Amino acid sequence: TLSRQVRALELELRASLFHRHGRGVRLTERGNTFIEYARSIIHTMETAIHSVRDSSAMYAGNLVIGLTPSIGRVLIPKLAPRLKEKFPLASLRLTEGLSGALYDKVLLGQVDFALVLSPAGSPNLQIEPLATEQLYLVGPKGEGSQSATVTLREVVQYPLILPYSNQWTRPTLETEAARLGLQLNIILEIDSTASTIEIVAKGGGYAILPGSLQKLSSLPELSWQKIVEPQLGSTISLISQTRQARSILSQAASPLVKETLLEVFNGVSTNDYKDGVDQNG
Repeated sequence: TLSRQVRALELELRASLFHRHGRGVRLTERGNTFIEYARSIIHTMETAIHSVRDSSAMYAGNLVIGLTPSIGRVLIPKLAPRLKEKFPLASLRLTEGLSGALYDKVLLGQVDFALVLSPAGSPNLQIEPLATEQLYLVGPKGEGSQSATVTLREVVQYPLILPYSNQWTRPTLETEAARLGLQLNIILEIDSTASTIEIVAKGGGYAILPGSLQKLSSLPELSWQKIVEPQLGSTISLISQTRQARSILSQAASPLVKETLLEVFNGVSTNDYKDGVDQNG
């Protein structure tokens, strides 16, 4: 039975995978750890199977692509239909997450490749820089300075709404502010970009956001000022594993992903991203 198989596995691992109670079972901490590795193994096996099948099925199978929320919001609407059109037999999954979480998922083999911001170097990862994401001071339309740019010394005078989590925006701001002897005026911490934008649009404060979000037609009217002196940005990179072979599907999909990303980001009216593009990538 299944319960006997699970118990045999627990004995082999010398660890309890489930808490058992009158209403059922739930995973233990070790169980949660084990299931992540199990999913990674299953994904690797599926990749191997589809990589050696005949040519008519080489682009079938599962493809999991990770994107940060700021990249996903502007890229997915254009990327998803292109992937589906080019790989109709594939099972496609686009998953959003912060750069650190996606970094770990690529290392664990849970994601085929990911688009992340300023990843740390690793001998187990191939990192391919593609474009530069610039930061902007974002406020309600018609309020504050109407200049196209703003210095960091001016930014610290505004009431800021910043993410609480350790994503790249906040550490970048805090590091540069500290270097200049400045203190950020943080009035509220929110991890949700959508909620932050809604509050800003109603005059509840100012946000620091990636310039690529300007391309979203669903945004309310806002003022966008590029932060200069110093310019603050992050490199968008495609990361993939070096320890295991990538599937034929993954290898075929990554050029389309890169092409679409460069098309979308180079289309931003400020041309902020052109200087950051690696033309050889």
